Amino acid sequence: MKFSALASGSSGNCFYIENKNSGILIDAGISSKQIIERLGLLNTNPERIKGIFITHEHSDHTRGADVFARRFNIPVFATHKTAEKCFLAEENLNIIKNNEAVNIAGMRIEAFSKSHKAEDPVSYNIINGRKISIMTDMGYA
Repeated sequence: MKFSALASGSSGNCFYIENKNSGILIDAGISSKQIIERLGLLNTNPERIKGIFITHEHSDHTRGADVFARRFNIPVFATHKTAEKCFLAEENLNIIKNNEAVNIAGMRIEAFSKSHKAEDPVSYNIINGRKISIMTDMGYA
């Protein structure tokens, strides 16, 4: 399993995790064009992305999610309250719950609650032999 921060900070958040066959994004808070360019720097084709997992509705976490997902027909996963606050195309949207796990691309992605000023914010554990946790905008650990 490999991990790369494509963007991190108040100007945008986007994290790429891959296994041998495919990858996922945690957040897409930069433009679709920037996501494509930064994946290119990793020699990664955007078509390897099998899911986008949104942590919460703030634009620095969602800015490019809809365009990127529609362009490459990628499912987007978000909690119901987060999805209500985002402009995400319904055809790509998958509602998840806190403490729910999704198996995709040979990885297990577990959503868990976090403290942040948002409707229903989550962080994610990604498990594929190894485990990595992506936690942004923490009110407290």
